[in-house]
Amino acid sequence: MPRAEGALRLWRRADTRAVVAVGFTLVLALSAQAFFLYVFAAEESLEQADHWLGQARQLVLSLDPHDISDEALLRAAHAALPGGMRAARVVVGGEVRAGIGDWPEQGRLIPVRRDDTPDRGLRSFLLLRADAFLVDSIELPGGRRVELAVPMKRFARETQEIARLLALLVLLSSIAAFGVAIVATRRAFAPLRAGTALLERIDAAHLEARLPTRATGDPVDHHAETLNRVLAGIEASFGRLRGFASDVAHELRTPLNRIRNLADVALAGGDVQALAAALERIQRSTDELGRMVDTLLLIAEVDDRRVPLERESVDVDAWLRRTVESWAPAFEERGAKLTLHSAAGTLEADRALLDRVLSNLLDNAAWHGAAGGRVELSASGDEQGILIALDDAGPGVPADERERVFERFVRLDRSRRGSAGGLGLALARSVARLLGGDLQLSASHLGGARFVWRLPRAARPPS
Repeated sequence: MPRAEGALRLWRRADTRAVVAVGFTLVLALSAQAFFLYVFAAEESLEQADHWLGQARQLVLSLDPHDISDEALLRAAHAALPGGMRAARVVVGGEVRAGIGDWPEQGRLIPVRRDDTPDRGLRSFLLLRADAFLVDSIELPGGRRVELAVPMKRFARETQEIARLLALLVLLSSIAAFGVAIVATRRAFAPLRAGTALLERIDAAHLEARLPTRATGDPVDHHAETLNRVLAGIEASFGRLRGFASDVAHELRTPLNRIRNLADVALAGGDVQALAAALERIQRSTDELGRMVDTLLLIAEVDDRRVPLERESVDVDAWLRRTVESWAPAFEERGAKLTLHSAAGTLEADRALLDRVLSNLLDNAAWHGAAGGRVELSASGDEQGILIALDDAGPGVPADERERVFERFVRLDRSRRGSAGGLGLALARSVARLLGGDLQLSASHLGGARFVWRLPRAARPPS
């Protein structure tokens, strides 16, 4: 990998950016503190020089200007100023009449600060230079003016030493700050690394692992809780998949064994008539297998929302009437009468899927509800939707078993098999929900089971 690309990849890492952000924040905070300490030291130095010049001013003003000569006045003022290279002079009418020390002809002259002048503030460190002088001018009676100058070189040197110490302190503190940032970032990203390590260990056989949470409500805890919910959903999905695979294997084994036994018996007998009968039974078994496989595939497509919906306007009353006419002979063969009461109007839905749900319900009623002799199909509606109900006078379903009938391969009466191999009601509910409605089971006023299918009047996209 090229060096530039590697550096760019390193910069894009979240932990790198976190270290840089935390480190620079700490460095900026330390630098700001050091800067204000330096400004404070410079301001203190200038205030010290202001104090010296103030004392010299008070001394000069305390002297009687009429009884003191220029030389005596200068000696007194000069003696009041500590340090070397200080200077004082007497000016009369713009001309220097006497002086002590070398008056600064070059360099920056800084006026002394008096009580009635504003603070220098942050400008202090700009004023304090080695070539600067703090100056004061004292007006005396008789036209004399005493001028005083104090060099800032010593103060500048002291503040520069302080600045160097502060710079060293900031450098060492910056190294420590980035070290703290690295440690803090590693600790902050530790839950994410733990989650990554956990995910790397998870496979189909180890889905029970969960990330630890601290109940803090912070983003890391929220991430762990979300990931745990996802893992729980995956574990539940794998559990349903394993159960589904086991059910499929069990349900397919029965018709396959029947086909094998029929073939073995027919081959052993060798009689043409027996072979023909065996082939007919094998054909029925393979048809049953085909229907079961088709139903399983349709259930999978419905559950994954992969079924294309071709919506059209459906006259519910006419559709139910035609369906009852085609199913009535099947119920008559089982000694039952199928009746219809419908005033539902029209709805917008997929006609083929509507047929599939209703056919599965009628098939279930023909196998399990026809024994009571009465099966009623009714439909009603309002502005929001329609309700289709199928009642029978059969044995019914116990209240604690009514949800189980919608599970795949569940048959409460194992001696009476439907044409869908225990998949018809599971598919019917899945399709009903795909169409935006639902399918429920309750007790019927006829004494048996009552299936209630609710559908929206207008088509809705599946959730």
